[in-house]
Amino acid sequence: MGDARVRPVEENLDAFLESLVTSGEFDAGSDPDVWSYWSDVAFPLFNGIGRARFAPGTVESRAREVVASFVQRGLPFMWWATPSGHAEELVPVLGDLGMGCELVPGMFTALDGEIDQRTPRGVTLREVPGAEMVEVMVAGFAMPMDLVPAFHKFLAGLDPTQMVNVVAAVDGEDVGCGTMLQTGETAGLYNIATVDKARGRGVGYAVTAALMNAGRARGATHSILHASAQGLPLYQRLGFEEVCMTRHFVWMPPGQEGDGR
Repeated sequence: MGDARVRPVEENLDAFLESLVTSGEFDAGSDPDVWSYWSDVAFPLFNGIGRARFAPGTVESRAREVVASFVQRGLPFMWWATPSGHAEELVPVLGDLGMGCELVPGMFTALDGEIDQRTPRGVTLREVPGAEMVEVMVAGFAMPMDLVPAFHKFLAGLDPTQMVNVVAAVDGEDVGCGTMLQTGETAGLYNIATVDKARGRGVGYAVTAALMNAGRARGATHSILHASAQGLPLYQRLGFEEVCMTRHFVWMPPGQEGDGR
């Protein structure tokens, strides 16, 4: 019998992807066995594939069909694969098609009580609409600032009633952020980022704890996230445990590999 904690990790990510597919802000595919969306923005996050549920024996053929349609557009794209979404089976197929792969731990923790946010001296936290966190999020992830307008469109497709966005500021300057997306009793954490000059001061810890507390206040009994290597030790200190491994596959047009665009 599998670990029951994997299911909320997958379902919350699926809800995030579904919101993008159905938002009307992107072109979207209609295949019943996989979700896909795309735009004219030359950045992987804005052209995506996920929640594949291919029939037995068709994983390779369907994956090749889906990837071919994206490669034809000539823009960077990514594929989110969870254990239920053929993550292991897709490794050799998508690798053969030129897609790089990043292993991303899916993590889970119970929300048994309020968490001490340990907000550092001089740091203030506030809840904001998604549009107000875009610039600090882009800066925190060291992405090109010309993506700010595209991220405004990206966040516009998410249901604000299901979300809490927290921004951290020092002396009036925004330096960190994060998002909580709630589905049922699950508080999914995303977009946790701190600008380079503010790292190592406990900002990320405070933001993450605040999002967990926000989820608990709304009735969530547990929290999930997909951890970066840099953030993993922080999340472990907050009680998160790895329960599965997700895979992020990325395709870049020839000659653009490694430039982030």
